[in-house]
Amino acid sequence: MADIEIKIKKAFELSDLLYSREKDNISLNLDKELSKISRDANMGGMFYSSMHLNRILDKRIEIVNQLVKFRLNQDIKEIKRINIMTKEIHEKLIKRAMQLIDNQIYSLKIEMEKFCKRFPGPDSYLSLSNNRIAEERKKLINYIKREIDIFQKQSESDMQGDKAFNKKSANVEEIRYLTLFTWANINSDYDVSKLSFGRKIDFIKDSFKREIIFRDALNAYSLAENGFNKSAVILAGSIIEELLRLYLDYKNIHPSKNNFGEYIKLCESKGILKKGISQLSDSVRHFRNIVHLEKEISPKYTISKATAKNAVSSIFIISNDF
Repeated sequence: MADIEIKIKKAFELSDLLYSREKDNISLNLDKELSKISRDANMGGMFYSSMHLNRILDKRIEIVNQLVKFRLNQDIKEIKRINIMTKEIHEKLIKRAMQLIDNQIYSLKIEMEKFCKRFPGPDSYLSLSNNRIAEERKKLINYIKREIDIFQKQSESDMQGDKAFNKKSANVEEIRYLTLFTWANINSDYDVSKLSFGRKIDFIKDSFKREIIFRDALNAYSLAENGFNKSAVILAGSIIEELLRLYLDYKNIHPSKNNFGEYIKLCESKGILKKGISQLSDSVRHFRNIVHLEKEISPKYTISKATAKNAVSSIFIISNDF
């Protein structure tokens, strides 16, 4: 077995151990919480009702979501330690996440089938439950594919960014100097320092996520400056999409679909972003729509350096509205 395969195997084994511990912690009080829901429904004369069913199902779906998201995040975290991303690793991440989703959904259906049998005329309740479970499965699949795709794109962009930095120097101290120098250039070009940018995104409390956003903003700027226009646009769009997603989550606003366009629509409808800034966000989404090779049918559709720099600028302009 190749060295990299051994590292991947060990990474997933550690992820599984941590997942098992988290599963035990999350599931510890589940029975008590479900019993309380049923007692409350019984006291309110609503035991044999769709409201009771939905509350039980809500709690079980919440647990499934927590488990799937935890294991996926742990898988990604452990793969990052290996510092490599290939098509095979991408496929393994998808396969592991899909297997977990299907196992959790199967268990959820079994539990809800047992629960519905307690009701008179259980078939209608079981149908309601199965329909909701099917929709939840679709949402989870969309979620894991989106997160893994983002991870893959960020990994690819990181490699491009590393190449750009390595042209100047591979020395650690020089790279540190280049980082400071690049932020100074960002401040000069966009009147945004790392400190002021950090204050604008202070709703992101997770220090790891903040560092990732700082890093990717820096890389997007460097990629644009060094002529990696397509990579700069992809990374800038990914950063803006993630910022909008995290901001909506911070505002306790939950989109019906997890995609860039939906985030922009919600921000506009809720009055979170100014109209002009929302249009700017939309323009970045269109930038990303033309980055695929099949779209480059002529020089007209080739991404220019000006387009790449505008995409990077959008990161800081939009953040001013938070």
